Amino acid sequence: MSVEPEKAQYCADIVTTAVVSRYAKEKGLLPTAALRIIMETKTYDLLQDPESRLCFESAESILDLLRAEERGDWDEWEKV
Repeated sequence: MSVEPEKAQYCADIVTTAVVSRYAKEKGLLPTAALRIIMETKTYDLLQDPESRLCFESAESILDLLRAEERGDWDEWEKV
């Protein structure tokens, strides 16, 4: 099923805000620094792809992906 790009982008923006906030707190970073780090990940790329539907997942699920990516645990990451 195709997703309307505007709806997917809106959801991606909202969940990204939550992910950045939680990631910054977890890592002891300013939100701008956390955002810069997140934007360089494969997880973020997937989050921005409306066809992946990752934007409709919870912030915690996306954080789990980021953590897996940071560890280099690609088996866990690819389960999405």
